[in-house]
Amino acid sequence: MKTARSLSLLLMAALGAGLLGAAPPPAAVPSAAGGPAKAAASPDPLFESTVLATSGQGAHTYRIPALDTLPDGTLLAAYDRRNDSAADLPGNLDVMVRRSTDNGRTWTVPQAIADFGGGVGAGDPSMLVDRVTGRAFVFYAYGPQGIGFFNSAAGNANNAVNSLHADYAYSDDGGVTWTSRRITQDIKDPSWLGMFASSGTGIQLSTGRLVQQYAFRKADGSIWAASAYSDDHGGTWEMGNPVGPLMDENKTVELADGRIMLNSRTSSAKTRLIASSNDGGITYSAPVPDDELIDPTNNAAIMRYDATAGAARPESHWLLFSNTASTTTRHQLTVRLSCNDGLTWPTARLVEAGGSAYSTMTRLADGTFGLLYESGPYQRITFARFDAAWLGADCPTAQNGPKLAARTAVPDGPLTAGTPGTVDVSVTNHGHLASPAGTVTLTAPAGWSGTTAQPLPAISPGATVTVAVPVTPPATAATGEQDLTVTLKSGTTTASSTTRMLVVGGSKALDRTLAQDFDGTAAYTDLTTSLPDVAPLNRGVMTVRFRTTKTTVAGTLLSASRTSAPSTNVTLSLNSGVPHFEARVDGVYSARLDGTTSLADGRDHTLAVAVTDLGTALYADGVRIASTATPSLFGQTPGLSGMWAGRNVDDSGPQWHFAGRIERITVHRAD
Repeated sequence: MKTARSLSLLLMAALGAGLLGAAPPPAAVPSAAGGPAKAAASPDPLFESTVLATSGQGAHTYRIPALDTLPDGTLLAAYDRRNDSAADLPGNLDVMVRRSTDNGRTWTVPQAIADFGGGVGAGDPSMLVDRVTGRAFVFYAYGPQGIGFFNSAAGNANNAVNSLHADYAYSDDGGVTWTSRRITQDIKDPSWLGMFASSGTGIQLSTGRLVQQYAFRKADGSIWAASAYSDDHGGTWEMGNPVGPLMDENKTVELADGRIMLNSRTSSAKTRLIASSNDGGITYSAPVPDDELIDPTNNAAIMRYDATAGAARPESHWLLFSNTASTTTRHQLTVRLSCNDGLTWPTARLVEAGGSAYSTMTRLADGTFGLLYESGPYQRITFARFDAAWLGADCPTAQNGPKLAARTAVPDGPLTAGTPGTVDVSVTNHGHLASPAGTVTLTAPAGWSGTTAQPLPAISPGATVTVAVPVTPPATAATGEQDLTVTLKSGTTTASSTTRMLVVGGSKALDRTLAQDFDGTAAYTDLTTSLPDVAPLNRGVMTVRFRTTKTTVAGTLLSASRTSAPSTNVTLSLNSGVPHFEARVDGVYSARLDGTTSLADGRDHTLAVAVTDLGTALYADGVRIASTATPSLFGQTPGLSGMWAGRNVDDSGPQWHFAGRIERITVHRAD
């Protein structure tokens, strides 16, 4: 759906009302006990949380949240009770349900709706509510003794003892009582091996069709997704065509135009896979990655912001998405908002910075939102309730037009004092309507030239255009950071925001054109003879122009250290391709900055570190990607005795050799 995005600074400029949206308040800290914990940041935004289950209390572990809201407003939550261990099926697992009639403030005691005893397990629940009949479904996998996803046999007989089964329980009295049913024979292709309902929440289409997602394993070991659907309110079920491979737990959402978007976990990449269906989930397009939705191979949730909004209303195009927004580990649980059916996701709000995992969402009867997730990451099942104000929702309405955001970059590195340069302003339309043509203007400090308005074409929803704006800093511009103003005019409306750019001027303490290839194992360049020129510097800018040939755990671009004690160092490197800068003395960091996107792509890049009186900032291709308030350069790191390009320290420990080509290294003084 999207191609890889260049690094950029996101400057929100919501056009229409002509006002810039304020930053949302800090995230609330979920409570560790049973009562609701409200955010203290503001009396207006709503965030409160309640723990529904704590691992070690009544069972070894609680996992796999499911959640939905009944037509009368009753809230139902389901999850695994894993009695003896944290493992999936096969094992002694039960499915538990709790009910709330006050939007999640209080809950009934847990009720087991699938408890087979004797070590036989049932788990991975997914909730689905029929808005017409009021019937609630909880889909789950049933594993006969010793059977789980990876040792399940082929076949689809409902009485098979060697394969995983597709079961569900349903309730017609608001979740008070439940009846079980098995549909393995109805929906499973007999050639498939293991199959399970994708946990979380299913959907009901505007046509009335019920849709529940499944994941299954073929004989070659590949994992696929498919939609089970019913057109008679659950009387009969059929399975759609598989979509894959490289799929896993997956979710669907109906878009404003009636299409179904499928959003899947995958082990093949660190982003979500997206497919779409034009026939109600029977067939899907080939899955493609959404590079904006990073993911550490985890279950996630996607839903309509307001499923009742008619297609003519802007709210019908708004989506919510929750997952652990990381490419490495399950942490950083985040809720995102899209204003244009998932084409872009400009709003993101952190729920929990630490360990977290599976999550699912529903809209509550009072118009707020419920989020059920694994926190700790597997220590608690936590329910959180939030509203649009807490999320910072600022999608455009029909009255205030498109939503544009400007991203500024200088791809070849910093601007140079007295030299004409170009600032690339990438403008993305985050709204669901096309934006009118307009202009892009950069307003710079006194003495700058070439910042006249440039034409901005009309932009389709979800699309990005890049406008090159010529600028020339004055010859007297000091080395460091400069604030410029980006003004976007679209049609009759105008909005502005501030961006920070990097400028270098004055004399250089180091200027080496290496044009050297490094093999990642032994090659490096000794720059120690230049160390006396840079060692006294407390302020300045260092830049490295490079490209990689392979991704290494750590590859050093430029490093200076105390060779007798390498834990005193100033180092600019790539850690698994991601930019990293550190300055430390005897192991104590004064600055430690990391980017979020790998630059190990074989293309030319420039990394820069700017140290001013205000602190230290890391730039990638002219974009400020990380900062700290502490100024940290060579001069704040005493005793440096060696400096190198392409490796870290000259001792018997790891050298962290770089693999690729380093073109040029400069260090500008901040005179």
